[in-house]
Amino acid sequence: MSMLNNRFSRALAITKMVTKLGLEQVKSGNLQSRVEQAKILVESLSQLKGAAMKAGQLLSLDLEDYFPPEAIQILSQLQNNIIDVPKIDIKKTLSDAFGKEKFAQLSHLGTKPFAAASMGQVYKAHLKINETETPVAFKVLYPGVAESVSSDVALLKKAVWAFCVITGREMDLDPVFAEIESVLKTEVDYVQEKSSSIAFQKLFSQNNWKHLEIKTPHVYENFSNHNILCTSFEEGKTLKEWIDTKPSLEKKEKVALSLLELYTCEFFKWGFVQTDPNPANFLIRDKDKLEIIALDFGASKTYSYEFRKAYIDLIKKIRTGTNADVIKSAIEFGLVDPRESEETLEIFVRLLKHGMKPVNESKKFQFSDSTFMKENAAIARELLQKLKYSAPPHQLLFLHRKLGGVYGILKKLSVEIDVHEFWNAIDENLN
Repeated sequence: MSMLNNRFSRALAITKMVTKLGLEQVKSGNLQSRVEQAKILVESLSQLKGAAMKAGQLLSLDLEDYFPPEAIQILSQLQNNIIDVPKIDIKKTLSDAFGKEKFAQLSHLGTKPFAAASMGQVYKAHLKINETETPVAFKVLYPGVAESVSSDVALLKKAVWAFCVITGREMDLDPVFAEIESVLKTEVDYVQEKSSSIAFQKLFSQNNWKHLEIKTPHVYENFSNHNILCTSFEEGKTLKEWIDTKPSLEKKEKVALSLLELYTCEFFKWGFVQTDPNPANFLIRDKDKLEIIALDFGASKTYSYEFRKAYIDLIKKIRTGTNADVIKSAIEFGLVDPRESEETLEIFVRLLKHGMKPVNESKKFQFSDSTFMKENAAIARELLQKLKYSAPPHQLLFLHRKLGGVYGILKKLSVEIDVHEFWNAIDENLN
């Protein structure tokens, strides 16, 4: 009954939010204050936490420039929002889940989490295996989060629809929110994450890494279920901590090349991508040898060979085709709606061609140079302010968030890399 009450309360909270947004006023186009609408949205999301908050964070990134700047500016505060996390009695949770006999194998169980996010918390403990105590990490899902995903996303879509009406857009947002819901449901299913983690561990161990070895934590299946994931505890520095140690340019380039190699392997070679762009999902070990530890495979997605081949074909058209060829391929791929104006489509092609500059130019690309991204952002703003029918491409929503995350890491590393190596590898993998 408490879970039902919790779900009802969340649904009621978002319904009240949508009501406060004044949908009748939205329909008539008579909104007194766009800032107030955005504030209501963010305040409600901040109170709900969990799936609704995470979806709001995604929207603040991926719908930037689609909606009023006041809304996005306030919505983006969710990126740094301090989460008032639910209390989890970790001892009781693990004992109830695995029984007293199994729980007796644990020692040094920390009652306070050493990491927390919008969907769960992570605790450290030692697991006794063959008379040896091994450090492990328990990732525990917040109660009620998994059950709230569908209702949160469905009701949140109504609020975003209000912003569509404000700006006179006629976008089909159903595919976008279906994609968000699908990935969020994957993230809150730790059995699914367990399978993804084991799959990546196998892929990583079998891969012939060209630069640095990339490893994953070991999964302890007997101490994992739908709400709990147990893995080996991995030592290492976060990327920021490692960069702060002033590593040599050679080491930074090796890390950068390895992360680019990982992305190309994930999408173009394996068709299996960990789509979370958070740089905290990587640890760097730099003692006896330099290596990377990849963490958190909850948001993993599979991309079919056919989809990846079509993606490559589109990239080839952008590199060498005429504007008409690019538009035709982009419409077929679902990137843009054919009802957009001729001017909008021309800006769209300009944005795509500009995005290919790092690959097309026969020189090393300086990731710390902000010129490219500023130019890209300017064209994107020009385009997005004119788009009327084209919603964000749902099939690329999480893939390009991951790519943007990799770009952000390389920018922080301040490296200069010839990316032709990766284009050649991509072309070879799908031919």
